[in-house]
Amino acid sequence: MFISRTHLVEVLFTKLVFNLKSEAAKTYLSYVWWLLEPALLVAVLYLVFAVFLALRTPDFLIFLVCGKIPFLWFSKSVSNASRSIVAGRGLINQVSIPMPFFPILVVFQDAVKQTVVFTFMFTFFFIYGLDATWVWLTVIFVIMTQLLLVIAASLLVAAITPFLPDFRYLIATGMMALMFGSGIFYSYKDVLLPEHQKIFLMNPVASLIKNYRQILMENIPPDWLALGAICLGSMALIFVMTLYYRKTNTSYARLIAQ
Repeated sequence: MFISRTHLVEVLFTKLVFNLKSEAAKTYLSYVWWLLEPALLVAVLYLVFAVFLALRTPDFLIFLVCGKIPFLWFSKSVSNASRSIVAGRGLINQVSIPMPFFPILVVFQDAVKQTVVFTFMFTFFFIYGLDATWVWLTVIFVIMTQLLLVIAASLLVAAITPFLPDFRYLIATGMMALMFGSGIFYSYKDVLLPEHQKIFLMNPVASLIKNYRQILMENIPPDWLALGAICLGSMALIFVMTLYYRKTNTSYARLIAQ
């Protein structure tokens, strides 16, 4: 059975709400886990680097939050999206549905949860005493840029995993490497030579983290050129992946049906 675009949007919204409620119902703490998980991860990193290793610097907690929270959004969304097409086997066997539906659904689910996390993060910053100015409003552009990057990366990994199931293990390893290579718990300015810093910031995740910190900790507007480059690169990849899915949609349907 073919599903129209209007019905596709309805199915997307219905699945989005159902999946969020279902995920929350699986744990005793329900929706609290949306906030508790990132808070615990930040606490562990703070304990290791600020307490045990005594690498504490002024506002290190804020520095850590500005790095870990955006990175966690990227890593979880991309990792979850990699399994999305295979996980959608039941729906694929019932209707003719575009394969991008599944990674996009995952991206939107995680975006809803991330909205809650960001809301509490900004609230914490106010309580902590950070000096909020009009510059903080520009963080919206950084968030939207990251959303484009998450969509692009999710479409890519979701396309590969059904054909190469072991690819998900490479994703896990890659995310670990990306975490250490994005300056989450260290400042690239302190550990890299000036000539190497530009190379470091070619990593789009590292560039986004730098912009989050620049806005929220220093009240400096973002690097618009860097954000523009990430947006253009992400949109180009989204366009390419959309064309790819159109040509291979039936191939995925046959593969999943086996």
